[in-house]
Amino acid sequence: MRIGGRVAALDPRRWPSEPTKASATERVASLVFDRLTRLDDHGVPQPALAISWQHDADSKRWQFRIRDAVKFSDGALLTPAIAAMALQQLLGTSFDVSAMSDSIFIQADHSIPLLLLQLSGGRYFIFHTAEDNSLSGTGPFRMAEWPAAGGPAKAVFVANEACWSGRPFVDKIEIVEGVELQQQDDAVLFGQADVVELPASLVRSAWQRGVRASSSDPVELFALGLDASRAPLQDDRVRRAISLSIDRASIADVILQKQGVAAGGLLPNWISGYAHLFPPTLELAHAKELLAASGREFSPAKPLVLIYDSGDAEARAIADRVAVNLREAGITVRVTEQGANGKGKPPVADLHLMRHRLSSPDPAQALSELLASVGETAANMQTLEEVCSAERAAIEAFRVIPLVHVSESYGLSPQVRDWMAPRWGGWDLADVWLGPPATSGSGASGSSVP
Repeated sequence: MRIGGRVAALDPRRWPSEPTKASATERVASLVFDRLTRLDDHGVPQPALAISWQHDADSKRWQFRIRDAVKFSDGALLTPAIAAMALQQLLGTSFDVSAMSDSIFIQADHSIPLLLLQLSGGRYFIFHTAEDNSLSGTGPFRMAEWPAAGGPAKAVFVANEACWSGRPFVDKIEIVEGVELQQQDDAVLFGQADVVELPASLVRSAWQRGVRASSSDPVELFALGLDASRAPLQDDRVRRAISLSIDRASIADVILQKQGVAAGGLLPNWISGYAHLFPPTLELAHAKELLAASGREFSPAKPLVLIYDSGDAEARAIADRVAVNLREAGITVRVTEQGANGKGKPPVADLHLMRHRLSSPDPAQALSELLASVGETAANMQTLEEVCSAERAAIEAFRVIPLVHVSESYGLSPQVRDWMAPRWGGWDLADVWLGPPATSGSGASGSSVP
């Protein structure tokens, strides 16, 4: 397997804050660790290391009954005390996690109705810490090799023979990190890899070259973050003019080769069901009127500064297209890179092209974490109407401007069987197996690309 990003460590306690890096870490960590609960194909929490749960009327105190006879890959027995210790470190001091008999209890002084969804994703893996401070999990694989500093970026995982959910079909998984995404489909075509990440802009061409591609529903959002504290953007007419100037359809259809969906809202329709309420709008004439009314001029001597992650080729292409669109409206933009993979201090900027990986198929949780990532806050959302209201407020403030939603895609070799990733992305490699190349008409699984 080859992936474009790099995962710094598989330690749930050292979780990256940047959503895309967190997503990559979560995918790799899921090979080694399990959570109390998991999400089924409909995004509904199901038992994993916890076999049942209940909570009080206010959803402040939760009880999880722990599965019996589960062992970590280092031979230690899973106990409620170990599970409680792991989760206490991950949930932090605003939660109290304790163990009693066959269960753990999680309590807070506020209602936590989304706790099940929270524990089903992200960093909330159960781990055991050995005397040498190494971590082990109960997942289908155990780590056999991890990239050394300055060495080859290859991690090796071998089957966990004693996995409680059953031994995986494959004996070993090798993950090569930091591979140039523009060449990923070559690795499959020439037999160098069985699974590769495919950037959205290359899915169509990979499919045309004979690579079997599998794509999730849209799970990533490209958006513009606007620093409204900066003098040029304090007038909401200017921020609205920026939104009305951007041709989102051309970004989705041309730059992303029809593998993106133009976004007027923050959440994709398959999550919210109400995306039609926020249609993507291109009104160049109105944008020019708003700019004229604001009295603000953007000359080449005083342009808006737009930054993007230089380690993301798609982000560069989208940033350049946004700059072209804004210039057509009379807004001069200087595009500059933030630094490879987001490292280093970013330059002072008015606009920031962000790429956010949606954390959950649940609209309340997905929107709450998305808003937090851009510095916006939302009240506790209990109903879909409250989620929609919070999203509308964020969009109408024009401090974050959605551009496109993008799917997560993989290229698969002819040997890969039973690749059935969740609709919100990620992978389930425990059930994948390798067979002889499929012949024409054999019905091998994998989505087609129009």
